[in-house]
Amino acid sequence: MRPIMVVLRLARFSARYFIANTFFAILVYFVLPIPLGLATRAFFDALAGTATGLSAWSAIALLVAFQLVEVFAGPALGNPWSPLQQKAQLLMQRNLYMGILRGYGRHGLSASTGETISRFRDDPEIIADALDAVGDLIGRSLFAVGAAVVLWHVNPAITVALFVPLLLSSFLAEALGNRIMAYRSASRQATGRFTGFLGELIGAQLVVKVAGTASYAVARLTELGDTRRRLTVRDSVFSQLLESLNVNIVHLGTGLVLLLGARAINTGRVTIGDLALFVVYLDQLTWYPAEIGRLISDLKHIEVSFGRMRAIVPSESPSGLVAPAPVYLRGDPADLPAGYVPAHERLERLEVRGLSYAHPDNDGGIADLSFVLERGSFTVVTGRIGAGKSTLLHVLLGLLPHDAGEIRWNGRLVDDPATFFVPPRSAYTPQVPRLLSATLRENLLLGRPDDPAALDAAIHAAVLEGDLLALERGLDTPVGARGVKLSGGQVQRAAAARMFVHDAELLVFDDLSSALDTETEAELWRRFFARSRDVTCLVVSHRPAALRRADQVLLMEGGRLVAQGTLHELLTTSAAMQRLWQDEQRPPEGSRQRME
Repeated sequence: MRPIMVVLRLARFSARYFIANTFFAILVYFVLPIPLGLATRAFFDALAGTATGLSAWSAIALLVAFQLVEVFAGPALGNPWSPLQQKAQLLMQRNLYMGILRGYGRHGLSASTGETISRFRDDPEIIADALDAVGDLIGRSLFAVGAAVVLWHVNPAITVALFVPLLLSSFLAEALGNRIMAYRSASRQATGRFTGFLGELIGAQLVVKVAGTASYAVARLTELGDTRRRLTVRDSVFSQLLESLNVNIVHLGTGLVLLLGARAINTGRVTIGDLALFVVYLDQLTWYPAEIGRLISDLKHIEVSFGRMRAIVPSESPSGLVAPAPVYLRGDPADLPAGYVPAHERLERLEVRGLSYAHPDNDGGIADLSFVLERGSFTVVTGRIGAGKSTLLHVLLGLLPHDAGEIRWNGRLVDDPATFFVPPRSAYTPQVPRLLSATLRENLLLGRPDDPAALDAAIHAAVLEGDLLALERGLDTPVGARGVKLSGGQVQRAAAARMFVHDAELLVFDDLSSALDTETEAELWRRFFARSRDVTCLVVSHRPAALRRADQVLLMEGGRLVAQGTLHELLTTSAAMQRLWQDEQRPPEGSRQRME
């Protein structure tokens, strides 16, 4: 998408603020300066004794009136620039975040977390700044046209001499536009690499300390910082140089106008007031090429920033980043529209038919998987490492797009699994659960209303109540970044409790008990089944405690379903299942090969 189209779409989205901002620019840069120059001419002509129809005092009164209007115009109208920028910036951040959520399962993040945050924070602000440049340029362009008409009637030769340097300055800004874009792109990339490495370094500080590589990490950070400084200084110096050239070219035009004006005064072709008019308008026109250069520079920066944003959401259309969506600058957000949160819908039967997906970067994936989950059933997916178990869950839930096959909920085709399989229809705990840097209570509720009874029941089912007693503030204990203050088993059980709170119809676990000891795992499954057998479960696991309780076991190899049935049936009929079961029964100190 061309940068100018990005600006126009943002302007249309915030039309009221954009029109107000442009009107303010027209008032300050066009409506007031034109009569101000005419009043200045009348004042100097009156002093020189040239008949103008106005006395010196009348001209002074007009000058004071115009200045007062300019002083009070801002507070009276309220400068709408701030809400215009904020609304456009919020829209792009909102759309960028939604694009990341929709596409994360397909392509993850193309940049590091730190660099992604940098792009999310900085690039929308850079793009939104161009809206102000457009409004200002409209106001100054109207003034340039109006001033040209007035000055042409005074003296065409001086008018041409006035505008030639302005056009030369604008041409210079356009000619150097590609250089501006290259320097800005290099500067932004260096900043992204620096912030990305810094974020990773903070997250891996324990690893760095244990490995004794702190000095190397600091040296690398210093190197990236020096590169960022050098490229940022180059970008800043070049921008300042271009601005200085524009200003000095205009100053040359000022000198030329004064020379021609003095000669014209001597010959009687212009008056002192006419020369004052040229000087007043020239002061305003000095900013015109700077505004043109500013917009050209902003459009080059938009091309860089928009490309950086697009890179982290490659599956989104370019127009999606500036597509209209609700944003809220004041007051509380509106209530969610009807249907935004799905109603509770009882699951009777979930059918998966011929589900297939191939990873674009390797030969892995799943092929032609078919199975049925009946209400209240407990289904375990098992197999060796790389069999495609987690991929199956991701494709089923819409975290990865299926290439073929279909999913039916109570006989109804699920068109978009990513938006369909959400609470209260389903809840999911990944193989490596993530907690937020908040309290344990906030991690379990995730914005849901606090229901003490439901929360206590979920904590009990996840075998987490004993751990709460050891936490200094119980549920209100901050868990640290990504739950760093909790053990791996506590994180997994907290994730399970979070899923139980949703009271979903379909519960999907990806190797939930991998970080639990045998006793805790057995107790968790015992409590889970004692809690209810009316919930449908799909579980990836290799642990005997889960396999023994399964109503059906799905055995996978190489992305395909090679056997299904009860554990007893598979141990009787499947040699692959027999080998897996034997491996799992070996004592931990042996050289067994565990399934995952």
